[in-house]
Amino acid sequence: MDKAYTHLASLKDEISKCIKCGVCMAGCPTYAMTKDETMVARGRLTLAGAALEGRITASRRFEEAITSCIGCLTCDVNCPSGVQVGEVIFAARAQIAETRGLNILERIASKFVVGFRWPLSILVRLAAIPIGIYEGIPLKGPLVSLMPFVRNSKKRKLPAPGGRPLTSQYPEIVKTESKRPKGRVAFYPGCVIDLSTQDIGRATISVLNKLGYDVVIPKGQYCCGSPLQSLGDVETARKVARKNINLFSSLDVGAIIVSCATCGHTLKKEYPVLLSQSVNGSFRKVKEFSEKIIDIHEFVLESAKGDLKIGKILGRTEKRRVTFHDPCHLKKGLGVYQSPREMLTAIPTVEFIEMEEADACCGFGGIFSLYHYDLASGIGAKKAENIKRTGSQIVATGCPGCKIHIEDSLHRAGYPAKVRHTVELLDEVLTYYHGDRI
Repeated sequence: MDKAYTHLASLKDEISKCIKCGVCMAGCPTYAMTKDETMVARGRLTLAGAALEGRITASRRFEEAITSCIGCLTCDVNCPSGVQVGEVIFAARAQIAETRGLNILERIASKFVVGFRWPLSILVRLAAIPIGIYEGIPLKGPLVSLMPFVRNSKKRKLPAPGGRPLTSQYPEIVKTESKRPKGRVAFYPGCVIDLSTQDIGRATISVLNKLGYDVVIPKGQYCCGSPLQSLGDVETARKVARKNINLFSSLDVGAIIVSCATCGHTLKKEYPVLLSQSVNGSFRKVKEFSEKIIDIHEFVLESAKGDLKIGKILGRTEKRRVTFHDPCHLKKGLGVYQSPREMLTAIPTVEFIEMEEADACCGFGGIFSLYHYDLASGIGAKKAENIKRTGSQIVATGCPGCKIHIEDSLHRAGYPAKVRHTVELLDEVLTYYHGDRI
């Protein structure tokens, strides 16, 4: 390789910590589908080490092995040697992007669409046109062979664009109506909630208001940068990270709430790594920002102190069977596991059923499901089967990306369960604190 391995070289010691024990094989979703040694952490680390030492070149096969990592963090939490596999994969992706360069679409997506923020909103709203055309094309005829994401005579279920961004639908400060306000928090919706799954954002703001908090939704928020890191565009990822930190650090708030597990993990765990080379004062600002990030599930339980004031859903008394899918970045990334279950079991109209392998990856993985849809749909099929076995009418989850992919998986499986964020279910029944009813 012509260029120095600057990104991988910084993680040489991390790569060498792998003892090739194979523990990572048990929970790896891509290995489970392929049984290919290069599709598991042990194999990927071996390839990264060999490339760093010059024993192999960065071939297309090497690139395939690295970019096919779904980023589920299972190997990170299970590794007995404590290897930070995710950081090595990000570094390898950055190395690949620096060496071969991003293709034209990737450059436009990262530098222009995501890096400048405003084009993303326009493109998502315009996407309603091709999505409508895609959904309207019959699955018989000459055009079927040209259509993407068609498998077994079924199209991919695509998310609907949400119209105007959520952040432009609210004032910058949404005040609580509680007679005893508790304070002020900020809300970071992230791109998917802001532009597509906006009901999750509305429910989050509503729940925070009902708990007695004013909600600050600052204008000018950027993508968290997770897709940029997946593409290997570290430069733009650092750029948007600094912009988000500067924006939220100027606010007088007690916490920054997230309802997207991936955004939460990126803001809380990845920003300190991404910006670790910042000078002392700047890095202190990064840490202070990241320490304020808290997932909505955790915040609700901490704020309620075990006393959620639950009301009745108007006109509904029957219980609905609900199961919960643990997003990888929620449980394995942020360590949030029990609070979603406590929220669900507190709702009187919910019959909570634990599914098998609730924390197994659903197959989404952000841009992974675009580049590797066959793998993604195969992993999703396993999740759909586990959901079907519970007989649940609703699948609750804590990540809008998981919601989108599970909807597609259930559609392919022919199972009619709804997929909703936990906070949406809570919002239906939560009353204002201190006797203030909606």
